[in-house]
Formats: sequence, C-alpha cells, structure tokens
Amino acid sequence: DSVLLSETNEEIRKTNIYSLDEKYLELYTNRFFLHQAQIEDYFKIALTTSTSVQVLEYLKNSFYSMHSDNAYNYMWENSIDENTTDNTFIGGELLFNFLYDVNGNEIKIKPKAGSMLVFLSNPYFTHEVLKVIEGRRITLVQWHNAIIN
Repeated sequence: DSVLLSETNEEIRKTNIYSLDEKYLELYTNRFFLHQAQIEDYFKIALTTSTSVQVLEYLKNSFYSMHSDNAYNYMWENSIDENTTDNTFIGGELLFNFLYDVNGNEIKIKPKAGSMLVFLSNPYFTHEVLKVIEGRRITLVQWHNAIIN
C-alpha cells in the first residue's frame, strides 16, 4: 500500500490516500464490470473514461468536509473490509448536504462492507464524510466520464 497523498489540508479533510494494489485492482475492476450495464441503464448513460481508483482510509477523528466533485460526471464509492461484512467503524457516515427524504430528513448513509454507491458528481450531490468516532473506514472511490443516452 503506497500513500499517494500523505499531507492534506486537515481543515478540509483528514484522510490517508493510497493507491490500490494490483491484485485488489483486478478484483475491483471485475466487480465493477458486473454492475456496469445496470449502472448505465439506470442513469441512461454510457460510461467512458475513468480515473484511477483511490483508497481512502478514515481512522478515529478522520473526516472529509462538505464538497462536490464536479470534475467528472459520476462517482462510485465502495466500502471494504477484508475480515467482516459488518460495519467496523462508528460515525463516518456519508451525508448528502442538500438531499432530504420525503419526511425532510437528511440523507445519511453508513456504507456496509462490500456495498457500492453510485451518484452524480456535481453540486446537487454535495456531500461529506462525518467524523469517524471509532474504528477504521476504508473506501474505494473512482470518477467516471459518461455520455448521456
């Protein structure tokens, strides 16, 4: 595991960023391809280019402040843990700052290990990762360009 970015502005985010080992990149890629057609059909798009996969590690007191990723069209987030399918951290929810359910509640997601979350990458989907209270949150992220069908 090599650290891609060891220094971050900790007023904005406190995370460790790693590249994905080749062995795990192959597993990730295969899993993504299993779902690609479903993603494209749901969003009525054709995925084109993508960024490299980043591994984000959130330890105790780690967070990522409110932001939007608008350089690319779609983002996919996958929480992983090699040892369990249970959540192994407290806190660290993904909060969508401008999205609410039918009852007016914030959309806040605590991803489970092995889950995939795909969303548009623009200001409507501004989001943040709340502070991890305990444990270790590992997330794979990748951004994709797309053509609207």
